[in-house]
Order: sequence, then structure tokens, then C-alpha cells
Amino acid sequence: MKRIIAFVCVIVLAAAVLTACGQNPIVNGGNLPAPVSSAADNNVNSVVEPVSSAASSANTPAGGNVKVEASKNSKASDGLKVEGIPFFDDYSKYVYLLITNDSGADCDLNINVDFFNAEGKIVGTTSGSLDAVGKGTTVCEDFSCDEEFVTYEYKVVSSENSYKPVDQDLALDVSVLTNKVIVSLTNNGKTPARYVWYDVFFYNKGQLVGHNYNYCEDADSEIKPGATERSECSFYGEGGFDDAKVFFHGEGDYIS
Repeated sequence: MKRIIAFVCVIVLAAAVLTACGQNPIVNGGNLPAPVSSAADNNVNSVVEPVSSAASSANTPAGGNVKVEASKNSKASDGLKVEGIPFFDDYSKYVYLLITNDSGADCDLNINVDFFNAEGKIVGTTSGSLDAVGKGTTVCEDFSCDEEFVTYEYKVVSSENSYKPVDQDLALDVSVLTNKVIVSLTNNGKTPARYVWYDVFFYNKGQLVGHNYNYCEDADSEIKPGATERSECSFYGEGGFDDAKVFFHGEGDYIS
């Protein structure tokens, strides 16, 4: 879903460098503050906090800010673990699905989400797909509905992957500032990582208070082997945040 947007963003990059959640911004000429903490496991999640270590804040809940639950009829292919994070604000009603691939094999994902109101009537439906989900990694995808809903039902189906996974080769560092995070991703593999985006969930005292996302890539929409790319993502909510979780995803070469 976000990968499609990346093609448009490449054109914008050729004209200007954007800041504060624009595509591929340059921050302070590359002079970044030292990372507060980094993810212990690639692409699982990075929990960062200005006043404590990642390990001490690792139990920060991932729950949403509203009482919206997944239907018991929700289904996922064997070996896929799905966790939903609902988040409503004044402008949108989202459910973010965190999908962990514990199947033991790389795969592509096709996802459908239906939304239901308090009377059990369907009020929305949407779908998406994710390529190159490596075994042992976690990916995040968003699904929205323009109507009020209290339950959602997902169907996540895996299939043979058509692109090489790269998430397992990307090392994540996150620096936390007052109103934003700066994300650094280093490609320790041999395959260029393409169209890499990340989602940031902002927390205050354990409660989800905001979400944003951005891309982390060079002018070719890649993180080349051995290279580090950085971008920043701003927090626009009220009251600030004291913790954040980051999930990222990209893809490698097409498997012919």
C-alpha cells in the first residue's frame, strides 16, 4: 500500500529535499544526535525512551487508544501471528495490523479487513498486500474506515514470495527528540533494500497518543549494501510523548 506511494515520492525527491516526515530528508547536514537506543532484534520493534534504556521500556503496551477488537472470525495462514492496534483521532479511524511471520518460510501477504458497527452491520471493507515478508520478521500495514466501527475482521493469507526479503539485513537505530524521532537504517546484506518505509507509534505513560510514518531511502529509492540512510518523523499530538515503537519494511530483487 505504502510502496505504491513511494514511486510518486521519488519524483518529488528529484526536485527538493523535504523535512519533518518528507521523503528522505537530510538532517543537520548529517550531524545527528547520538542514538538513544537501538532495536535488539531486526524489524521486531524498537522501543526508545529519552530517560531509560530500550530494555527497561520493552514492555510498553502496543494497545490502541480505543476499545476496538478483532472479530473471533478473523483468520490468518498457519504460522502468522496478527496483532491489531486501533487508533482514532479527529481525522481518521485506523487499525494497524502487526503481522509476524513465524511460518519458517519467506512469503508474500494478501490482507482483507472488514469493519462492523455496534449492531454487527458491515460499514466498510478494504484490502492490501505486502511482498517479501521474511521469516522471523514483523511488518505493519494500515487499514482505515470512514464510518464508526467497534469490531473488525481480518483475513491474512500467505503465498510464495515474489521478491527477496531484506528486513532481516537492516539494522535499526532510533534517536528521540522532543517532537520527533530520527530513524537510521543500515543495510548489512548484499541486496539493495528498496522502498523502505517505517511506522512510528508514539506513547505517553504507556498510552498510544500518535502515529506517523516515513520512508528511509536514497535518491534511487534504495538502501544500498553497506549504506546507512536516515530520515525523521514528527509527532503532531498534544502533550508530547515519552516512548516510541518503530516497525519497518522493504523488499529486495524480484525473484524470476
